[in-house]
Amino acid sequence: MEKKITDIHIIINPASGQGGSILSIINASMKEAGIEWKAAITHRAGDAIQLAKAAVKDGADALAVYGGDGTVMEAVSGLIGSDIPLAILPGGSANVLATELGIPGDLKEACALLGRVPPETKAIDVGRFDERYFTAGVCFGFEADVVKGADREAKNKHGIFAYLLSAAAAMRKAEKAVYHLKIDGEEHEVQGWTCIVANTGNLGFSSVSFDKHIDVSDGLLDVVVVRKANLSLLKLLAVTLIQRERPHDLELVQHWQGRDISVSASPEQTVQCDGEVLDRIPLHFKVVPGAIQVLVPGKKDDASA
Repeated sequence: MEKKITDIHIIINPASGQGGSILSIINASMKEAGIEWKAAITHRAGDAIQLAKAAVKDGADALAVYGGDGTVMEAVSGLIGSDIPLAILPGGSANVLATELGIPGDLKEACALLGRVPPETKAIDVGRFDERYFTAGVCFGFEADVVKGADREAKNKHGIFAYLLSAAAAMRKAEKAVYHLKIDGEEHEVQGWTCIVANTGNLGFSSVSFDKHIDVSDGLLDVVVVRKANLSLLKLLAVTLIQRERPHDLELVQHWQGRDISVSASPEQTVQCDGEVLDRIPLHFKVVPGAIQVLVPGKKDDASA
């Protein structure tokens, strides 16, 4: 994208977890950048998809989203097939995709990316199942139970630490399952606590990833099965987070990559997608390479960081 952004639509999720007044910051930032803007508020699940489609129909230069990963996922779903870039204004508890892309958590700094000339963008992959898209990942079992336990009330009270509290509770009742996997035609059967179909390995804080080889722009989805939950796993995760290296202990964690992935679990488990617990269990996933463009900090920002 070469031209200056002069006209944007903004989607705001008022239930997002950051709190505080945001409109004055957005208004001042857009005025300083010389950008005309209009905003719409989501009221229920699915609103951001329709608002994103409206931005495409109106020919906006860009679409900005203030909210968490669930709202971002909906906006992405509405932008698929267009060339309108997405600006993420992190407003959730975890903000996994924003953190993965190095987008500032500070609202004013995130807004400033819209005023860059030329804007810096990055093409990212998106995962798909049924008629639905995802940007972070889909989790079966323990990981999904953690998300289920960190409800809105807990996140409002504890922020991102709500997930740690939920993890401690989920650990006490976690049960193993047998995962039946088919990855680009190759079948695998493995027992474990949780199975993750990931588009990004980011955990939502700092630049920490549970595996630096998981790349949001490599045209692949990653399948990770955690086979055992014990002290050895905690030590492995600590080393992985510090060294940002791929886990090599296959007794604890197994990892595959592919473009066409089927997953089923016996017995059935809780499933979550981009922070939302699903009513219906998806079985078949595909990657959409380079599906959308996202505004990101430039190379100069990386060098000065």
